[in-house]
Amino acid sequence: MANGSLSFTLPEERQEFEDACKAGDFRAVLDNFDNELRSHLRHNSHPDWDSATVEKVRKTLYDLIADYGIQIH
Repeated sequence: MANGSLSFTLPEERQEFEDACKAGDFRAVLDNFDNELRSHLRHNSHPDWDSATVEKVRKTLYDLIADYGIQIH
């Protein structure tokens, strides 16, 4: 990588190219999923969801995000 640019050898690296192009979308999905979990915990927005399980899922999400060195907030 030079000058803040990415380069890909296509078609061999097509999937890597598409993942890089969609990075913002992936981040938005993570952020929206976290917001849904937080909303449930704060406002019981999904009465059919078990709060203890939601807390475990949220912790697992945060652990995975930290493992990859990603910040969603």
